[in-house]
Amino acid sequence: MTQRKDQLAERLVAAVRELPEAQVAEVLDFVGFLQAKYGRRPEVGSAGAILQALQEHGPLQFAPGELDALLADIELMRDRDLEEHL
Repeated sequence: MTQRKDQLAERLVAAVRELPEAQVAEVLDFVGFLQAKYGRRPEVGSAGAILQALQEHGPLQFAPGELDALLADIELMRDRDLEEHL
């Protein structure tokens, strides 16, 4: 880290220590927003993108039978892709 960035980080830590817990959580939410907006985003569909989405939005939840239908669609698409390339 550069000296200027180190100084800013120290000031940020000192300021956050003075805040109530709920406001510290807001600071973390804002940092996450800035990272998402300006940070490097993983390639769409990559493992990194999936992990980042899970961190930001929590675990995936499916209606009964929805996951089975999605997996069946994926298998069907893979089969079609194999047929086209053989």
